[in-house]
Amino acid sequence: MTPIKMMLSYNNNEKVVEVPVIPNELPEILQELANEEIVTHTKTITLLGNKKPRSFSLELFLPTRDYDFCKGNGAEVVELLNYVSEKKIPARLVITEGMTELLNIAISIKSFRHHYDTVGNIRASIDCVEYMFVTETTAPKTDSGRTFGETMVTYNNTSASIKSANVDGYNLVKARDVLNLLDISVDWNAEKKRVIADGKLLDIHTEIYDGCAYCYVRDIAKQAGKNIEWDNENKTVILGD
Repeated sequence: MTPIKMMLSYNNNEKVVEVPVIPNELPEILQELANEEIVTHTKTITLLGNKKPRSFSLELFLPTRDYDFCKGNGAEVVELLNYVSEKKIPARLVITEGMTELLNIAISIKSFRHHYDTVGNIRASIDCVEYMFVTETTAPKTDSGRTFGETMVTYNNTSASIKSANVDGYNLVKARDVLNLLDISVDWNAEKKRVIADGKLLDIHTEIYDGCAYCYVRDIAKQAGKNIEWDNENKTVILGD
């Protein structure tokens, strides 16, 4: 059976934490609709409305020590949840099974409860509501919710302006151009719809726009073994060995 992974992150993968223990039941997504009913003398008429933000709850076991079946990074999950709550920013939950993406959703934390058990591990309950990003209507778009632009990326004193796609507030970059900047050979696996770098399949989130593969630059850097920094003053991604 292919292992399932559950990742929490914020700020376009600025911080990514893997949930150490996958719950027995994956989150049950509640999708409500803003329907309205009008009652007349003879009948009740239903006016179909838009979808409301999805919601779900998570019950997590977060170990604080290493076990044979997982690494004890439960405290990191709590730190991430506390951070996004204090900064009033959305988090992102991604659940994958192998290369299949089961869920990828931006979330706001509605409520968060946790306590330590008798051996020092953490038990947490989280209520989440889908976070809906507000996009600029004047920005050039090629598809709903996607805004295209350029992201400056620097590696070993060489800079390149690389095409990027902002999807629901998160930036993805053209994978081929970043890998070319890193002097890494690039190929494409059409069957699995994944980028191949130096002969190795990049098992990372990938979107296809206009026939080109876009990925998170932080994911590419991690796969390539590169350090990554953000130069806020110059609005530049800096990659290093």
